[in-house]
Amino acid sequence: MTTPPPPPHHTLDDIIYSTTMLSSKLIRRRQVIAVIMLLLRRLRVEATSSNVLGFISTSKLAKPSSVDHFHYHIHHRYISFISASPLSMASPMSWEMITNQNSKTVKLFKSIHKNKAKRNESGFTVAEGVRLVADILSDEKSRKLVRRIIVSESLINGQNSSEYQQQLEHLLNVVEMETRQSKLELANGSRNEDTIDPVTINIGTDQVLAACSGTVTTQGVVALMEIPQSLDASIVAKTANESSKPPFYVILDGLQDPGNVGTILRSCAASHVSALVLLPDSCDVWNPKAVRSAMGASFRVPVIELKERDGALNKLLDMLSSCGIESNRVFAATMEDTGDGRSSIAHFDVHFDKGAALILGKEGAGLGCEVRNAMAQGVISTVHIPMAQGTESLNAAVCGSIIMFERMRQLSAIRSASAN
Repeated sequence: MTTPPPPPHHTLDDIIYSTTMLSSKLIRRRQVIAVIMLLLRRLRVEATSSNVLGFISTSKLAKPSSVDHFHYHIHHRYISFISASPLSMASPMSWEMITNQNSKTVKLFKSIHKNKAKRNESGFTVAEGVRLVADILSDEKSRKLVRRIIVSESLINGQNSSEYQQQLEHLLNVVEMETRQSKLELANGSRNEDTIDPVTINIGTDQVLAACSGTVTTQGVVALMEIPQSLDASIVAKTANESSKPPFYVILDGLQDPGNVGTILRSCAASHVSALVLLPDSCDVWNPKAVRSAMGASFRVPVIELKERDGALNKLLDMLSSCGIESNRVFAATMEDTGDGRSSIAHFDVHFDKGAALILGKEGAGLGCEVRNAMAQGVISTVHIPMAQGTESLNAAVCGSIIMFERMRQLSAIRSASAN
């Protein structure tokens, strides 16, 4: 198929370009519907989402083979409407400016950075940085959690923009279009399960962005995110029983450093961990520092938080049992010599072809008393990573990551052997 001639209106071309050039994974039916519906409503053409869905199916837009393919069908199926009236692309000019560093919005960002109680009360956390916010917006699931985005003047007006800045700019336009569509559906009563809550986009001065940021040097964009609900034990069990992979849970026992927690979340996402479980007194995974370190993994890995100290380990073992993981398949990461006369298993000697769980202790202090007692009584097992003589220990995130990827290696070897 030859590339069609340029469209009659550059502004419409911008819209289609911004929707399709993000990446192939971003071309989703709902985004396409939002763009087409926006076009038709602005042109006063009667249409429903079901009409548009039918159009997408017949014109093969659900899985476009190329940008040109998508471009061609939009223009040539609706060329008579398009040529009648241009449509302006979402523009920073339409976004409200924030200049007051003491505004309620800025104060909310500040309090969320500093105060776990405020995060719990509001149900929000903060994500910041061009790449992180772009990654969040590019994922349909995490994008639904975004409530407000503030972009700095200098980022918007920057001349030498990076690849991620260009991607962020396109994604902001997608969010703006989806928000317009959402507001229309809310206004006319046609809201359904696919309707996304509106997102507010603001431009802030560099001083405002600095106040909303948790880093010394801001990258010029922050996002206010809804905190996903902690999973219920029954949902965890149901998901584990329906999965084709043996379940595997990583448990944090008092781990405090947000950077370590974020790194562990990234490894969990990369190695198909079923969920991250937090025992009492562990770091808040929704601390913006942990969110920043996790680089979007916070919103891809299910999180289970056990808040009550009394009997927390027993509740954990009951939950794991409901997922098909017995207590002897729960491995506490420790040194080779556990200090009680019992030796732990080397990580490469653990058979991960069955369900299992890994407990990681606090930096410095290590595992808590309840877990140590369970180890001493033989209720749970222990695992270690063999190291060169004279090496005292590994960083908790490094230790956890090595074991997670050893499991992934074993499962991959099993699949390869089965295929042959």
